[in-house]
Amino acid sequence: MTTFLEAVNDAYHFLPTGPRLGNVTEALHGMSFLQQQKMPAMTSGIDESGKLDKLFQDQDSEDPEKDIDSRLRFKNYWGVAACLAYGLASGLVPATSRYVQDRGYTAYQMNFFNDLLLLSAILCVAAYHRTNLLTTNYKQVFRLTFNGVGRFLGILCQVSAYRYAPPANAETVINPSSIVFVAILSCIFIKEIPTRPTMFGSLWCIAGVALLGYSGISNKGPSTVDSDNVNVALGIVLAIIAGLIFAMLTVNIKILLDSTPKTMVMTYTYSIATVSAGVATLFTSQTWYLESTTAAVLFANCVSRCAGICFLYAGLKLVEVNAAYALFQTNAFSAYALQWILLGFAPTTFDGFGLTCILIGTFSVVVWEAVVRKKKEKHGKFMKQLDFDVTPPNNNT
Repeated sequence: MTTFLEAVNDAYHFLPTGPRLGNVTEALHGMSFLQQQKMPAMTSGIDESGKLDKLFQDQDSEDPEKDIDSRLRFKNYWGVAACLAYGLASGLVPATSRYVQDRGYTAYQMNFFNDLLLLSAILCVAAYHRTNLLTTNYKQVFRLTFNGVGRFLGILCQVSAYRYAPPANAETVINPSSIVFVAILSCIFIKEIPTRPTMFGSLWCIAGVALLGYSGISNKGPSTVDSDNVNVALGIVLAIIAGLIFAMLTVNIKILLDSTPKTMVMTYTYSIATVSAGVATLFTSQTWYLESTTAAVLFANCVSRCAGICFLYAGLKLVEVNAAYALFQTNAFSAYALQWILLGFAPTTFDGFGLTCILIGTFSVVVWEAVVRKKKEKHGKFMKQLDFDVTPPNNNT
């Protein structure tokens, strides 16, 4: 902005007619004249100075940049909420799966009915939106096929682990192993380095599920069958294998969602998994009729898994993959509560300490994803508006 003396000098030189002014009073009258004429020479400096002022003023509600920030903030909160909802929904699966298997159903049947319900819903969505399901390259075909086959094998190992070990405890073995495998695979394939808050929360979650797993070894409830040490060990091994497969699928889904529509990924994944489970069911299953209570539990199992998968895809699209897996650990709460109600496994003191650790770890990741990261991104954007050449903030701090 021009100074007061410079403004007086401008007025002095730009008077249209008459002799040169000899005093400040006449110069001020000249400034008034120039303002009335709206000469650009006086306003250009003010316009330039206004750029910095705008950075400190509240933007209009119609400002497109503000609207974009609001939408991004909403998506971040929705991603965190979706991950938490997936954890709560998937926690209903272990106890309900074990309850139905104890009454004659096989892991193939559980797999088939779960994926058939999901596939039906996905095909309806694809038909409604007229989604193009044609693949574009062989690499995409390979990843989609890998996702379908991996889904079938992972669920088979998971449901079988529920059969040989207490279901909620088998789930607690899957979770920490998945966190470790996801951290390793995400660093290798998608270059996503877990942040320090995410690692802090993940360590708390691992400590929590370790306490829950130890409690499950010594807490054998009334519905446990085939619970000798060999079968329990087999269930633990199957749970670890399932954790590895799910980690591979999680990273693969994260890569696919960058270039492939979500509906297309889910259609191919569950089509392949459903067909594979259906063929296996025809050759291995003998029990088909279920009493009304068991059928209701089976339906609840399918619905909870279906809802959980929908939240899973939504969360992975919006949240960093390591943070998402830390948030998924909330399934321990619903898993142990339903296992106590449905199967009779009463929680122990170790269960309480374990759930507390999981709560601490999950809360730390929630705060980081929903609040701290947004503040750092907003600060970085503000520095760019000031045209400062700054180094992007370190993701690990």
